[in-house]
Amino acid sequence: MKRLPLWFKYIASVLVLTAGLSYMAGEAARGFERNYLENRMDTQIRANFSALISALSDDIVTQQPGTLNQKLLLMAEHYPDLCYVSIITDQGVEIGQWGDKPHDDNPMALNFVNPVSVKGQYIGSMQISMSKKQMLQDITQHGNQIRGYVALTLLLLSLLIFAVSHFLIFSPLSRINRRLLGFAKTNDYHSSAHDEISRLNQCVEDLDIHLKRQQEREAELKLAREAAEAANIAKSQFIATMSHEIRTPMNAILGAIDILNEETLPVHCKPLTKMANDAAKLLLSQLNDILDYSKIDVGALEVFSEEFDVGALGKNVMSMFEKNASAKNIDMVLDDRLNHRFIAVTDKGKISQILTNLICNALKFTQEGEIELTMSHVYPKGLKLQVSDSGIGIAPAYQTLIFEPFKQKDATFSRTYGGVGMGLAISKRLVELLGGELTLESRVGVGSVFTITLPCEMHYPEDSLQASTKRKAFKTTTTENETTILLVEDNPANQLVAQTMLENAGFKVSIASNGKEAIKAIENAHYEIILMDLQMPEMDGFTACEAIRDLNEQGRTTPILAMTANVSAQDRNKCRQVGMDDFLAKPVNKQTMIDVITNWTGRKHISFKA
Repeated sequence: MKRLPLWFKYIASVLVLTAGLSYMAGEAARGFERNYLENRMDTQIRANFSALISALSDDIVTQQPGTLNQKLLLMAEHYPDLCYVSIITDQGVEIGQWGDKPHDDNPMALNFVNPVSVKGQYIGSMQISMSKKQMLQDITQHGNQIRGYVALTLLLLSLLIFAVSHFLIFSPLSRINRRLLGFAKTNDYHSSAHDEISRLNQCVEDLDIHLKRQQEREAELKLAREAAEAANIAKSQFIATMSHEIRTPMNAILGAIDILNEETLPVHCKPLTKMANDAAKLLLSQLNDILDYSKIDVGALEVFSEEFDVGALGKNVMSMFEKNASAKNIDMVLDDRLNHRFIAVTDKGKISQILTNLICNALKFTQEGEIELTMSHVYPKGLKLQVSDSGIGIAPAYQTLIFEPFKQKDATFSRTYGGVGMGLAISKRLVELLGGELTLESRVGVGSVFTITLPCEMHYPEDSLQASTKRKAFKTTTTENETTILLVEDNPANQLVAQTMLENAGFKVSIASNGKEAIKAIENAHYEIILMDLQMPEMDGFTACEAIRDLNEQGRTTPILAMTANVSAQDRNKCRQVGMDDFLAKPVNKQTMIDVITNWTGRKHISFKA
C-alpha cells in the first residue's frame, strides 16, 4: 500500500466514500419515502372509507349481497392496489366480499378495519387489504435514482476537489519532492519504495541533516575566515615591519650615495657609485611593488584624485627611459592624439606608476625598433593609453599568466631577462582599482600592445580649479641666521647621512637618539624644525610628539616632520592625529627633504592647543 502513489490513494478513497455515502443516502431516502407513502396511503384509505360507507350504507342496511359485490368489483377496478374487501354486519355475517383475504402476517399487505355507522348507529364493519408491492417498487426505484444522483453529485464534487487539490497541493508537493530528492542520499528508496508523503518526510529528514552539515560547514568557514583575517593582519604587520627594516638601511645607502655623488671622486669611482645608486633604486622599486601589491590584496591602497596635465605626464615618463633606450638604439615615440592640452582628474601617481611599469617592461623585452606611447580619448568620457613595442612578443598561452604576481613565462625567461614578475600584475590591479581595464594584444616575434582604458573626468586647462603654485627656493643663510633642526633618529647610519645632507645644505643640526632625548633637547634649546623618526627605543615618535606638544610654548608651535620607514596610510593618519605637520618616507631623497623643510621654515604648527 505504501508503494501506491498518493493520487491513486486519493481517487480510491473518493470512490469508496462516494459509494458508501450514496448507499446511505439511498437507504435514508427509502425509509423516509416508505413511511411517507404508508402514512399517505393510510390517510387516503380512511378518506375512501368514508366515501364508500356513504355510497354503500343503504345496501349494507338492506343486506343485498349481490348489489354490494357488484359495487365492490367496480371499486376494485379503480384501485389496482386493492386486493381484498369484506363487509360484515353487526351480527358477524359477511354480506359483501371481493378478492382473497391475505394472511395477517403477510408483509406485502396493509390491512384496515373500520366500523360502519348510519346516523350514529353501528351496523357493521368493513375490512380492506392493500398490496404494498407497487409501492415498494416505486420506493426502490426512487431510492436508486437518489443513489445515482447523490453518487454523481459526490463524484463531480470529488473531481472538482481533486482538481483544486492537485493544483494547490499535489503539484507543489510533487515539485517539492523533486527538489528535495536532490538532498537525498538513497534515491532508490525515495523514488520507488514509498509514496509522496513518505518520500517528503524522508527528504525533510535528509534536508535537516544537510542543514546541520551546512551549519557545521558555515561554522568551519567562519573559523577559517577569522583565521584568514588574522593571517591577513599578521601578513600586513609582517610587511610593515619588513618595509621598515628594509627602508631604514636603504635610506642610509641612498643617502650616502647622494652625498658621494656631490663629492669630487676619482674617475674610476664614478661608475661604481652610479652602479650602486641604480641597484639601490631597483631594490627600492621592487620593494615598493611588493608593498603596493600587498596593499591592493588587502584593500588598503588608497586612491587620490587630483588634476594633472596628461600630455606633460606622458612626456615625463618617456623622458625617464630615453637614456636607456638610446643605449639600445631603440626609438621612444610619444603619439599625443588628444589634439589639445587636457587636464585629467584621477590618481596621477598611480597613472605614472602604471606607465612606468609598462614602458620599463617594453624596454626590457625589446632589442630593436621602437616603443610608442599613444594617448587618446575614450567615449563618452575617459582616457586611453597604449604602450606598444616591437619586442619578442608573448604567446597566447602565456598572455594571462604574465598578469599574475611573481609569474613569468618560465624559469629560463626569468634568468634571461631578470625581474620578479610584479610590474604587470601591479599595473593590472592598479588599473582595475581606478575603475579601468588593461588589455593585451601580442604576437610572437612582432611585438605587444598594452591598452589602458580609464574612465575619468577630462577638461581644458582653463577650466581647471587647480591653483598655480611656485616652488619656494631655499637659500642658505649666514652663520648667524642658520635654521636649527633637531634630528630625532636612533639609527647611527641614518643620523650621519641626514646630518651630512642637511649641513651641506646650510642647516644647523642637533641629534637626539630617541623621544626622551628629544624632550630634554627642546627643554634646553630652541629649534625651528623637528625631524622625527617613529620607531625608536625607550620612547617612540608618536609618544614624543604628544609630549612635546604639551611641553611648552616652543613645543606647541614648532613644526614636527615625520621622517620614517613606516609608510602605511595608518601611520600617516596617526602622525596627523598626534600633531605632526608633514611626512617624509624613507628612503628620503635629498631634494625632497630640503623642499619640505624649506616649506616649513618660518612657519608654526598648524593647529596647536591654546
